[in-house]
Amino acid sequence: MMIISLVNQKGGVGKTTIAINLGIGLARRNFKVGFLDTDPQGTASQWQSIEGNVAFEVRRHPSPVSYEDIKDANRNYGLLVIDTPPAIGEITLSVLAYSDLAIIPLAPSVLDIWSSRTTIGMIEEAKKANSILEGKLLVSRKVPRTRLGRDGREAIAALEMDVFETEISQRIAYVESMIAGVSVFQYAPKSEAAKEIEDLCEEILQGMQMKSQTG
Repeated sequence: MMIISLVNQKGGVGKTTIAINLGIGLARRNFKVGFLDTDPQGTASQWQSIEGNVAFEVRRHPSPVSYEDIKDANRNYGLLVIDTPPAIGEITLSVLAYSDLAIIPLAPSVLDIWSSRTTIGMIEEAKKANSILEGKLLVSRKVPRTRLGRDGREAIAALEMDVFETEISQRIAYVESMIAGVSVFQYAPKSEAAKEIEDLCEEILQGMQMKSQTG
């Protein structure tokens, strides 16, 4: 089982929205995907309850993840997506202890880039105990066709961590689909938002394949 976590100590970076759509995007590719909502705010769980969405199972778990939790998930899923709280604490640290890939969504702004250094440091520290953990940055909430959007990637490169080629823009389809309790694939299947998530899924799967070949 592969475990993908979405982490950032800063809120408002689109972490939960990306986690939900990523999970559904991977499930659409015939992966048996589980979703763990470890954020005490329970945003992902609230999203699922809006329309009683059964296309995707979200399990609420607002506490540190244990070996038994992972063992239980391993029996039921081939891939596990975990949404974490917007803070550095026991929950996030426990999730990183079992993750294969930690995705850090961050907006291309100076404040977001500065604040992400703490999250990156936390991942680097977690790697000492979890040697398979890989951290990767994801440009999120990018405003298309703006100078800030264009220059943001160059500024993020200074963080010295791999960055996804895919970028998640600030699009109304993400907001409206969350309000409706569905994914962008259900809400606007032909939208740019749906294409961005498809591209992200493809990039993650390519990374998984390369890792298995070299490992």
